[in-house]
Amino acid sequence: MKTILVPTDLSPMTTNALAVAVGLARTYGAEIILLHTVVYPLIPQPAGDFTPEYSMVMAEHYEDTYQKAREAIEKLANNPAYTGVTIKTTLGSSLDGLIRCINEQPADLIVLASKGASGLAEWVEGSTAELIVRYAHCPVLVIKQPIEHFQPETVICGIDIDERLKKFHPSPFRLTDQGLQHFVYVLTPTDARQPDGIREWMDEFALAKGIGQYTLKIWLDRSVPAGILRYADEVKADLIVLYTHGHKGLQHWIRGSVAEDVLNHSSIPVLIMRA
Repeated sequence: MKTILVPTDLSPMTTNALAVAVGLARTYGAEIILLHTVVYPLIPQPAGDFTPEYSMVMAEHYEDTYQKAREAIEKLANNPAYTGVTIKTTLGSSLDGLIRCINEQPADLIVLASKGASGLAEWVEGSTAELIVRYAHCPVLVIKQPIEHFQPETVICGIDIDERLKKFHPSPFRLTDQGLQHFVYVLTPTDARQPDGIREWMDEFALAKGIGQYTLKIWLDRSVPAGILRYADEVKADLIVLYTHGHKGLQHWIRGSVAEDVLNHSSIPVLIMRA
């Protein structure tokens, strides 16, 4: 891992993600890119009133916003607690789009802070973390709470029966000393699969991944996201690992995403890997 990207809205939550990114950067000798997307201020104005003078006012507003963002992101990066780690700051524009700004960066891992979304907000617009997970070109680590030292020991991985999961998916950082070994499959009332068949598929998965020893828990629950969260709570997990297929558009609206539901409601870090 050479480069860690930390997108920020410059809110206090950013320090939760940046502290974890700095710890990983120190361990792996990586550098950090701290990215903020400057929102272009739009001033309501009748279409017929767009004059050179009005355009100049808009430009001045944007320049002022850009300069304030530059000062804030530099202050964030120059925190004495991050001494010894290379943190490069970069500013994008809402005119370019958040996802485009993120995917232009050559990152091996994205670390971001999120408080998630719930209720109507989740159903209608979701969270920024969801959007990034859906379109990111590399693994995404979502941090939900301040963490003094990010060293996960009890790591669980939620799986489904999907042949794409058997492909090689390198982890951006060491999950545990023995690698990923603790798996959970959530069996819902509408899932007709038999436990023996699930275990047989898991054996094939472990063989394809080169996993020697592992444990598999078949957990009964009303939904997959709820089951993963409840099981993580029961075993006191400190990291959940999930694979996503990155559904977009109508397909995403109809089928949703287990990974996005989990990261919205989890209180512990979630690492999302592209399946």
